[in-house]
Amino acid sequence: MKYIQEKDFVLENIKKAISLFYKNDGFIKTQKSKFDLVTDVDKNIEAYLKDAIFHSYPQDNIISEETLPLAQIKGRTWIIDPIDGTCNMAHGIKMCGVQCALVEDGELVMSVIVLPDSIEEYFAIKNYGAYLNDKKISVSSETSLENSIVSFGDYSHKATDFALKQHIAIGKLYPQVAKIRMYGAACYDFSFAASGKIDGTVVLTNNLWDLCPGLLLCIEAGAIVTNVEGKPFKFGDFGVILSSNANLQSKILESFNA
Repeated sequence: MKYIQEKDFVLENIKKAISLFYKNDGFIKTQKSKFDLVTDVDKNIEAYLKDAIFHSYPQDNIISEETLPLAQIKGRTWIIDPIDGTCNMAHGIKMCGVQCALVEDGELVMSVIVLPDSIEEYFAIKNYGAYLNDKKISVSSETSLENSIVSFGDYSHKATDFALKQHIAIGKLYPQVAKIRMYGAACYDFSFAASGKIDGTVVLTNNLWDLCPGLLLCIEAGAIVTNVEGKPFKFGDFGVILSSNANLQSKILESFNA
């Protein structure tokens, strides 16, 4: 099967990197920017994964959050998020993960997400499906809005206009759904949606390392996916809206565009 070798390769190396560098305390923390931290765990895992890719796939391109954030998608491109949910991890909140996606010829073709504290390994391959610990998963079958859970990503400190839109959208949506959650880690938003633990999610960012791994996972699990305007999502769009059914998707979109 195409891309199964790449999936096995990156999953194995993510697990090795976690075993070597992941920890629950004793972080060396640095202020990366206002409101944003980076730790030695992020840096070490990213360096390990980059080295592994450079060694095994020397012709491929890499985008990585800490050291290659401005690289562009071209040809075969690996997209690395060494720790998604750094702020959670640094505060002792066990909701973070390591994630990686592969893009070829402008299309997402493979992704892996590992949640070390939950002992969950997710992967997706284009046209092959989405899996949790090697068992196929799919989005929720819940159709009642009153029983639905929707998560939102963090409020953006960089795009304050979108942060305001998100705040307004949550105010419009919460009377219609059972619960709204904010996990603080896109890997949890997307993996929970793909495995049916929640019914939809909204993640407002254009950071490819935040979006790409979970996006393919949800697509392959059967999610409805659009950008905030209700159009097909494309690289560069600021955010994604996805849900398990058309009724919930339309309600989330209405909350942003009404």
